[in-house]
Amino acid sequence: MIWSVLLFDLVPLITFAVLDAFGNVRYALIGAILAALLNLLYSQFFLGGIDAISLIFVGLIVFFAGLSYYAQNPLFFKLKPTAIACVTASIMFATSAIGTPVMVEMADHYAPMMPEIIKTPLAQERLRAALARTNLYMGFGFIVYAIACAWAALRMSRWWWLAISGPGLYLIIAICAGLAM
Repeated sequence: MIWSVLLFDLVPLITFAVLDAFGNVRYALIGAILAALLNLLYSQFFLGGIDAISLIFVGLIVFFAGLSYYAQNPLFFKLKPTAIACVTASIMFATSAIGTPVMVEMADHYAPMMPEIIKTPLAQERLRAALARTNLYMGFGFIVYAIACAWAALRMSRWWWLAISGPGLYLIIAICAGLAM
């Protein structure tokens, strides 16, 4: 995956934290929504289309920003990563338990669209087993991430929340993938 795309997903969180630092929650929430919409435009014009994950990402930002705006409390927006992590962990655990890990299923689904250099390893049983292990480890990783995000939202400054909810996710993914290999 392109690192610029991963980093671009952090823009709404960074926008929220910076604007919130100036003391106006409404502007911070509106800024986060606008940044998320820019993410959709970026996907459309530079990546050739808007995928379901991008739509869900923007939809959740709008939903949690709306809750925060209505309640005049930024906590709802700050708990968005926690809610997403809990749902994702549930999906990872459930698909591992029924023997169809979502990461293996996604690899099977997207393999035809990938270059040959990537398709060949995806067909190997060793990589499929590693993806299945990663799926399970990611379930535990997302639980740890959800707890850390909730703690940061409730007890820490906006800057610690930003560091944990943004780059912290990529750290958890890297650790889980490393453990599974």
